[in-house]
Amino acid sequence: MPVPVGMTSLSENFTLEELARTCTGAPNEPDDRAREKLLYLANFILQPIRDRWGKMYINSGYRSAAVNKRVGGSPTSQHLFGEAADFITLEAPLQNVYRWIVEDSRLAFGQCIFELRATDWIHVSLPRIHKPNHEALVSPEPGRYIRFTGRFA
Repeated sequence: MPVPVGMTSLSENFTLEELARTCTGAPNEPDDRAREKLLYLANFILQPIRDRWGKMYINSGYRSAAVNKRVGGSPTSQHLFGEAADFITLEAPLQNVYRWIVEDSRLAFGQCIFELRATDWIHVSLPRIHKPNHEALVSPEPGRYIRFTGRFA
């Protein structure tokens, strides 16, 4: 699928504008370092998921400090650096996608969190330095994280 005119392509199916979109009204322009991280995120994590499972909607990618504060994000969130995205899938069950990412995909990720809310979503991040990686978690409520043991409840 071609990238629409005026959009900055990061990968075959993801644009910079898509990964920096916000409805908070706060400025949200990633710097060069965050753009580089978004390029890695799009190509090495999001695109393989898209290739396997079909269309996705990015709820949140890069967040400026102002956007992160308005959405109640963690002050140490990888979103602040362009290293994480929250998404839903449009063509496959989200639980199947999550299981594939953490159990079968061989993707190198920092955290993959199944966020259980009124509308579920998956948070996935680039690998982290000096922190655990390939960390599979379930979050039944904001601020509460449980290691994924094969069950969502």
